[in-house]
Amino acid sequence: MKKILSTALASALVLSTASLPAFAAASSSGVVNMAGVGNVYDEDGDDISWSVSGGSPSISDGSITLDGVNPNQTIYIPLGADTNLDDVTTLSDGGTAAAIDLGDDDLFKITTDKDGTGKSLIKSVMQVSNKKLGDLDRGSYLKIELGDTTTTSELKATADVTFKAKKDMDSSTSSLTPNSGSAFDWTSGETADLSITFWINNTKITGSDGDADTGDSVYFSPEDNENNTLIWGDDRAAIYFSSDDDASDFYAKLSTKSDSDIYAEYGDPVNADLWFFDFVGNPTVPSTSRATLTLGIPWDEDEDYAPNPGDCYIYEVDSDGYLTDVTAQFTYDEDNDSTTGIAGWTIKTRTLGTYVISDTELDVTSYDDVDEETSDVPEESEDAAVDTGKDIPNTGSSDMVGVAVVAAVVSLAAAGAVALKKASR
Repeated sequence: MKKILSTALASALVLSTASLPAFAAASSSGVVNMAGVGNVYDEDGDDISWSVSGGSPSISDGSITLDGVNPNQTIYIPLGADTNLDDVTTLSDGGTAAAIDLGDDDLFKITTDKDGTGKSLIKSVMQVSNKKLGDLDRGSYLKIELGDTTTTSELKATADVTFKAKKDMDSSTSSLTPNSGSAFDWTSGETADLSITFWINNTKITGSDGDADTGDSVYFSPEDNENNTLIWGDDRAAIYFSSDDDASDFYAKLSTKSDSDIYAEYGDPVNADLWFFDFVGNPTVPSTSRATLTLGIPWDEDEDYAPNPGDCYIYEVDSDGYLTDVTAQFTYDEDNDSTTGIAGWTIKTRTLGTYVISDTELDVTSYDDVDEETSDVPEESEDAAVDTGKDIPNTGSSDMVGVAVVAAVVSLAAAGAVALKKASR
């Protein structure tokens, strides 16, 4: 009898197993299935795996590690292609979901727990469902925005993302069916986790490289006891300096983006053309003596309008956005062969500032004046209120004065009422 029962149970087990969905790739319970993910992308759908990880990211079920990530960019991490419904995520209680489900914020809510020295650089983590990136097939992604930093050393940041089902789903409500199984289903509250690790740093430029594009998040590592030259863009700017045997790295991003506030305050009133040189963070150059900085010609000589460099004005921008005329501190040279090697306006400096070149003189004097606030207090009252530098103790006398005034008002009101009563008799 036992033998017959055992045979029956074994047959039932085989039949029940055969009836389960034969998913091509399913994750371990409670983690996001990353089996079909091999690359990460930017906003244009370009594969940036090689640039951020020196090859392919390190990926396994429930985790992905991205090495060599630049800050100040947006990264799309696939949750799986929407067209490949065989990449199934098994939820914490055995439910099943597709990538397109995990990316749908109507079906799943995400929470993010950030950690590591670079955690502040993870600005946001968002679900994106059925997204078309460039020429890629539509897919579901985690969209991660990274903030900017002037760091010259690698920072680690982790984001542990939990997907939690917002409502029940079964064969009667799911419109999706895996290519090799039954409809997706789960119960409200089921979860799946994905751990993301970033190693974040700006791109290193050494003294032997000597070139960086404008707008790139880079830091410069000088060659010890050597003359170092760094040129930005197509001769847009350059520095030349000598370093000692222990020269430190420094952040070296040059932004040439126009500043609309400066245009409105200074440029527009005199119809000026402005060109911007913002050495982000205004770094100090680790030179044995003052470095040579050249602001290169910012316009194309073949353009219809090209001002005479000798007639231009140069202004330095302070932290509050005010301009100071520093034209006299610069010297124009057509080649600067012995130093930076590019044509432009040159100055000796230890700190790379923020500069504006204008084809017209700007009125900056009115913004240097500080309007004194006027007081409504009479002059004699101001003289009487002399600050002795000592705190006046709270004796409670002012409170008693207030009480006395109120009592006097009540007494007068009572007297008036009595007088009115007598008068009416």
